[in-house]
Amino acid sequence: MTTTAERLRARKSILYGSAGTIVEWYDYGLYLYLLKVTSELFFPSDNPILSAMASLGVFAAGSVMRVVGGVFYGRIGDRFGRKKALVMSILFMSIPLGLTAFLPTYAMIGIWAPILFTIMRLLQGFSAGGEYSGTIVQLVEQAPPNRRGFVAGTAVFTSGIGILLASLLVTILTTWLSPEAMSSWGWRVGYLVGGVLGLFALIMRRNMDETVAFEAEVETNEVPAHPFRFAITKLPGAVTVAAILAGYGGILYYLVIGLLPTILDSMTEVQSDVALWVTTSMTIVYAFATPFFAGVSDRYGRRRTLVWATIGFIVLSVPMFLLMTHDGIIIVGMAGYVLLALLMLYTGPVVAAVGEQFPSQARYTALATGYNLGNAILGGTAPLIGTALIAWFDTPIAPSYYIVVVSIMVLPMLLRLRETSGMSLTELDEGHPRAETEALPVVKG
Repeated sequence: MTTTAERLRARKSILYGSAGTIVEWYDYGLYLYLLKVTSELFFPSDNPILSAMASLGVFAAGSVMRVVGGVFYGRIGDRFGRKKALVMSILFMSIPLGLTAFLPTYAMIGIWAPILFTIMRLLQGFSAGGEYSGTIVQLVEQAPPNRRGFVAGTAVFTSGIGILLASLLVTILTTWLSPEAMSSWGWRVGYLVGGVLGLFALIMRRNMDETVAFEAEVETNEVPAHPFRFAITKLPGAVTVAAILAGYGGILYYLVIGLLPTILDSMTEVQSDVALWVTTSMTIVYAFATPFFAGVSDRYGRRRTLVWATIGFIVLSVPMFLLMTHDGIIIVGMAGYVLLALLMLYTGPVVAAVGEQFPSQARYTALATGYNLGNAILGGTAPLIGTALIAWFDTPIAPSYYIVVVSIMVLPMLLRLRETSGMSLTELDEGHPRAETEALPVVKG
């Protein structure tokens, strides 16, 4: 039975902790939505495709920095507290986001413009590496055991809100401003707004509570001395499982939602504006409904729910992608929403499932390492592989082949996954080795 204190702690955790997630994913969406403008301003070329590729290369480099940043902030979170790591991550993520609004372009200072732009992206990516994973940790540790799936699933909701805010702002700017004004100063508004959002998130996050798991470690002098070493030497299996869980979710997200506009616009008779509305509606539903799909795992279990979703993708991916090549928008929409339901059935529960793989002593470090590696290696390459398969097989349903193959490969691991739904934090720690602890007491805060 959930107590009033547990419910209040979970609500505060969602409100304060997830504020930074909105900023992180706002920046993610803003960068992609403004890619055409910024690539021409900072990476000018006679060939616009080369400019876009240069910008995407910077984006990829930022993704690599997320892995490094995840290890850095994970150590801080496990050694000095989740709150301290999350306050630092939002602060140092928001600074480069806001400063980007004031960067001079290539036409102003030449080669220094892309260099400065790249530095800002690398700094932002570094701090973002500890943001989403840290949010998952504090949600998992502050949630009532019987509601952990739903509470952790709100991270998907707040990330979706960030992307929707970026989409809405860019849509308004491009509607009200001429292309010249957008290139001159309009794009700067988006990054300036991001800096302001970061400031509000920082203020909110400073009021958040430390998690009960870390407070217990401090009180019993069980704070780990070397959490990263402990994670990679004593918990490699759990880190690998987390990487696969997160990476598979990234593949599903990018191929079901991320690549959908390209498939509909380029490979079918559906008009581009209609394709955009279909994708936008799916994104909105995904943001708001995923926590409720995550709640299904609180009742039926993480393993069972994840297995259901994976089997659904094995059986339905190809026929649903095939229906999305139909000329009728109703049929296209129905097929898209079937895949979306399966996506939410997986990505909702997997947030809690990833956080529940580790003991509290290294939860932040191990989760950040596994989650960021899985998304970088598996999720980050999904759009490229999906696009290449479309060209290779010369059919828009080719990405579904990839989904089926990967799902078949992941299913045996999911069938053997430890059931963690409803477990207390103490029960989650059981069966894991203990880390070498710091000899000196660590001060909370």
